[in-house]
Amino acid sequence: MRATLKVILVLCLLLVPQSYALRKVNFTRGRHNNVCKVFKGNVLVYIIFVDNRETAPWTEYDIRTTLDSLNLAIHWLNSQANQHGRELNLITDYYVGEEYTPVKKALPQGTIRQSVSQGSFNQGIVQLNGWADYIAKRAGSSMNIQPKDGIPDIPIPRNVERLIAFLRDQKQVESVALLLMLNNYFRNDISIPMNHLDDKDVEFAIISYKYPAVIAQNILNLFGAADLYETVYRKNDKKIKIAQDMFPDDIMQDTYGGKIDRYTIGQLTKYLIGWENELEDKYKVLLTD
Repeated sequence: MRATLKVILVLCLLLVPQSYALRKVNFTRGRHNNVCKVFKGNVLVYIIFVDNRETAPWTEYDIRTTLDSLNLAIHWLNSQANQHGRELNLITDYYVGEEYTPVKKALPQGTIRQSVSQGSFNQGIVQLNGWADYIAKRAGSSMNIQPKDGIPDIPIPRNVERLIAFLRDQKQVESVALLLMLNNYFRNDISIPMNHLDDKDVEFAIISYKYPAVIAQNILNLFGAADLYETVYRKNDKKIKIAQDMFPDDIMQDTYGGKIDRYTIGQLTKYLIGWENELEDKYKVLLTD
């Protein structure tokens, strides 16, 4: 009987799609990690506008209003740093082609959600990294790289890692938060931070909506902040409820459509982005999922 039950259990596990398999997530791996280590000092937030087949095309108006939203997000983040006595200098820049032409590249599976939910999650991440490398190469090919006397020319960036390295050198900043922006206004998709919980590839985020709170949230993700609501990284219903009770107004909650001024940066988020060195025991349950 036990042998039969064991066989049934194994078959059930094999039949469950890999994208829905249980994955242990440790959010402390994003703390002091990779390019975006601690949210302080000089930080460049760099946007690349991307057209995808299933999103609305970027217009000049859309790009300008998104940059307005970016400025609101940056103002809020700088104000939060000032309120908490942290030295932070956020600067912004963006890439768009002539006459407001974005980079055109279809996502691996049509939408971000489909790209990480069809097949295995890891396979989806690999495909999205390849998608991002193509975009970085397109943007990098137009960079104005000046030769320096006696120093070999910096090669044209051909992937996300080299693009971020070039931007760090060009802007003389400690960190670069790279945001790949899709125009999903009135369409249903997700935003996703990439590579922020490991050190195999550099961090960047793919953002679906131009709400200032969504932009601010994804920037914080890149510096280690943990999701407090259901996302591809946070799935445990019990912990989502705990997070809602402990941090109802935290910027890492679901901010879709919310005005950024209503949010705060709570103790857990401050710890994970490097603004605090210690975390109270009662909050540590949210460090994993």
